[in-house]
Amino acid sequence: MNVADQIKNMLLSSGFSNVFSTIPSALECAEPIVVSQGEFSREARLPEEERGTLPVTVLVVRDVAADAEAMAVSCEKTVHGAEWEPFAEAWPWRIVGIDTTAPAFKERDGSGRFVWAFEAACTVVRAL
Repeated sequence: MNVADQIKNMLLSSGFSNVFSTIPSALECAEPIVVSQGEFSREARLPEEERGTLPVTVLVVRDVAADAEAMAVSCEKTVHGAEWEPFAEAWPWRIVGIDTTAPAFKERDGSGRFVWAFEAACTVVRAL
């Protein structure tokens, strides 16, 4: 499991629906929330683990611009203020901190839907 999956599972358990790890086609899901993971950047290494940061991007896709913005704001508030204990650990990753950016309009996708996004900068420990 990766850190994006941990955030995806937290959003699902918080009542959000249509949360995916990859962008589905508009035919499969018209209004998804997509959680994707960037590259791990190590800041410290210990004998059995390393600590660093890992960016996670959350995209909210909606047909109506105001709906995309409102859902992105709701998702960001949930990720930023969540109780992470039940979701923090999934080998080899353990989330020890999360900071989020404010949601912002990203683009209109190929289907004409509005895409809003925010970043979650995750401080993580990776077991070696």
